[in-house]
Amino acid sequence: MTEIFELSLTQLDRGLRKHDFSLVEVVESLARRIEDREAETRAFTSLDLDRVRAQLDQVPSQSRETAICGIPFGVKDIFNTSDWVTSYGSKIYEGHQPVSDAAIVSQLRAAGGVVMGKTVTTEFAYFSPGKTRNPKDLEHTPGGSSQGSAAAVADWMIPFALGSQTAASVIRPAAFCGVIGYKASVGQFPLNGVLTLSYSMDSLGFFVRDLKDLQLLRRILLNQKSISAPVKPRRVGLVATPQWSTLDKASQSVIEGVIKNLGAAGVEVGEVEVDGYTDIDLIKAHKTVMAYEASRARVVELECHSEKLSKQFFELMQQGCRITFEQYQEALAQRDSANQRLTETWLNYDLLLTPSAPGEAPKGLSSTGDPIFSRAWNLLGGPAITLPAGVGQKNLPLGIQLIGRVASDDYLIAQALWVDQNALPSTTG
Repeated sequence: MTEIFELSLTQLDRGLRKHDFSLVEVVESLARRIEDREAETRAFTSLDLDRVRAQLDQVPSQSRETAICGIPFGVKDIFNTSDWVTSYGSKIYEGHQPVSDAAIVSQLRAAGGVVMGKTVTTEFAYFSPGKTRNPKDLEHTPGGSSQGSAAAVADWMIPFALGSQTAASVIRPAAFCGVIGYKASVGQFPLNGVLTLSYSMDSLGFFVRDLKDLQLLRRILLNQKSISAPVKPRRVGLVATPQWSTLDKASQSVIEGVIKNLGAAGVEVGEVEVDGYTDIDLIKAHKTVMAYEASRARVVELECHSEKLSKQFFELMQQGCRITFEQYQEALAQRDSANQRLTETWLNYDLLLTPSAPGEAPKGLSSTGDPIFSRAWNLLGGPAITLPAGVGQKNLPLGIQLIGRVASDDYLIAQALWVDQNALPSTTG
């Protein structure tokens, strides 16, 4: 028998509308799961179940005005919350209490959503790990920087959670933990009240266990009137990237299996080169832009509290301070050149397929893994989705990454629905 805590947002909304269970039963099921698992997974940095229960009194018991009315969700601890401490994963801001919510949190609350708690982030959403462990194997990293959100959803403690991405902070932890991760196009959602790392690349992200949940959330947040049915892509472009040799054999096999299934379903697959042009190095350009912008966005912490910064973040800031404006402009020019070349690619392909990560989550908690397969895409600004696609040799999750053109998020999600239903390896069910 399926437990309530195992249900997706879509299933919870459907069950509540049919009166299969109540909101109190939903919250208590999730609370019991958290009480059973949080001590091991350590996904939350701020958690108060009694506070969550008290919020239910403000939700009309019979009202289902939106799909998230009364549904608890997790908030990455770089999103300001007026009633929860927000420390940005930093010693500098321990106990910090914002006076207002981030815009996206306010939107979700206005739609009836209930904040279950703040989820662990790496320091300033960069590389210094938090306390979270991978729920699939506690000795392995959950990824970063949205590690708490990914782990909480993967461990069935919440049906969905907010994250953010500047390099691979949604795609990588979702792949490592075995859930769906969606990184929105840059500018698709407001980031007011969210800690800035890179003002040209920061993007909102969501962690869910059902692609339909992304459609529900976008409909609520963007005031959409309809939801797209699954869309079969005509042509899919495989982007192996120059880093294909770093991809483990199991991940290569998964992608080859997806390509085979696409072909069997009548979808044409071709190879596409994006970040391997002789005059363009998108990974280097991404690193340049992130370091340059971070050293300016977080200059207060560097100048006033450098002794409380981790070694990783201090080195990023120092690197950014050494980058000249001309070098920064050149990196942006490479981004723009690649996007211009992609314009022609999008005339011939509906969807791009590429790895989510080099393989399974690495063992150990001192590193969050390599963001190498997401850096270029984050620089280019378009939407990305990672889908769980089997397991590797250590029986840990693997994912595939689907890329859409900038601001074509709904089209990407609709195509991801079709791929999820028709082209993933049979080992995923």
